[in-house]
Amino acid sequence: MKSRYLLPHLYKKIGGILFLLTFGTWLLGTIMDFNYSWVDYNIATGNQGNFADEIIVSGLIISLLMIAFSKEKNEDEYIAAVRRESLQWAIYINYGLLLIGTWTFYNWDYFSVMVYNMFTPLIFFILRFHFVIIKNRRTLPS
Repeated sequence: MKSRYLLPHLYKKIGGILFLLTFGTWLLGTIMDFNYSWVDYNIATGNQGNFADEIIVSGLIISLLMIAFSKEKNEDEYIAAVRRESLQWAIYINYGLLLIGTWTFYNWDYFSVMVYNMFTPLIFFILRFHFVIIKNRRTLPS
């Protein structure tokens, strides 16, 4: 089966490494309040900012896309079906949680829900896709 829109399998490993780097960077900044002053900038109005959040979010999105949409070593109809079902499942779960968050969190807490919501569809998809593949690999005779 020919998949037109999937990345080569190597991108899954590259995405995994990039994810670990950017997630670790995010953890350092969030939990340990680490300051990434090397990405500070000044704009014409005299205000100062920092590109750390933009770099981390970009890295997380790119890495999760690489992991989620890279070919498996043996890409066939079964893998395509699991991929499609996992994507549908991830969207249902994601929007279910978003509805719960909409009625549970307010103001800046809700903003945090929306920020995390950028990543959850890809994370749910990756987790479910690989769970089903691994589970079925164990049950199928070799």
